[in-house]
Amino acid sequence: MALYNNETNFNSSRSTFYCKYAPHVSWEVNGSTFNLIIGLMTVMASFPTVLLNALIILAIKQRRELQKPSNIMLSSLAVTDLLVGVILMPTDATIDFFSLSQVSFQYSCTLCAINHFFRPFLFTATMHHLTIIAWERYVVVQKWMDYKLIITNGRLKKIEIGTWLSAFFPSVASFTTTVLFADRTIMERILTAWTAVEGVCLFLVAFFYRKVYLGICNRRLNGISQIGVLMKAKLQESKVAKTTGLLTAAVISSFIPIFVFGILGHFLPVFRTNEPIRLTQMGTQLNSLFNPLFYCYRDHRFRNLFVSC
Repeated sequence: MALYNNETNFNSSRSTFYCKYAPHVSWEVNGSTFNLIIGLMTVMASFPTVLLNALIILAIKQRRELQKPSNIMLSSLAVTDLLVGVILMPTDATIDFFSLSQVSFQYSCTLCAINHFFRPFLFTATMHHLTIIAWERYVVVQKWMDYKLIITNGRLKKIEIGTWLSAFFPSVASFTTTVLFADRTIMERILTAWTAVEGVCLFLVAFFYRKVYLGICNRRLNGISQIGVLMKAKLQESKVAKTTGLLTAAVISSFIPIFVFGILGHFLPVFRTNEPIRLTQMGTQLNSLFNPLFYCYRDHRFRNLFVSC
């Protein structure tokens, strides 16, 4: 059976379901317990993901001591994690349950179309937020004397809006070409351009944090004998830089299996089935749950707020 057609298909002899919006993926619908297990895990992770990220957003919005540029960008990043729990997790779990019970494959395909928009959108928004956060940490460590001139509230709001808007373009292009079944060469060009942009973002993240690391090392070497409010403030900023660096490394690491499996899927059919793809997706989605817990671990103010709730 051709996978790249414009219809939703079900092969009864093989108990395999193919969706026209995800022709590179196949779902086994023969009653496998995998769909049940991964679906239940996704559902159980969805609510705490939404709750914890909502608390992070509310805490930064309501507590004046938390309203620093770095935390404001973290709250915007928490919005992406919250949307993962609101949109991606429930729809993925629903597809799992539909596949298990063999109910309405057309509905499952429609949910795939929805995720085909939101998955790249949230991934792009996450990468762009991590790039801006890395740049902000670079400014505060390497250009701390000019920090207030460079990072103003007005500029930060414009950057935040631009970060979200920039995530829409590849998602809208990908979704439109997939749903309208445009020429695949157009889709390939869009994916190539999108990959290049995200590659630049990844390079900038590594560049900025390398500069941050070198700045922190020089500060420790040159400021061992310094004692005072300014030195303590610098050390606090260094701790924040380390926190955001570890957070960035964790998020990027969670995306690596998706790209590895995507490459392997071009050569080995087993990596084009639902099981390995759902496992990699689950890894990135669980990262949205662990991020707010990581904030609390690294910052006692978030931890105290969660305990009080």
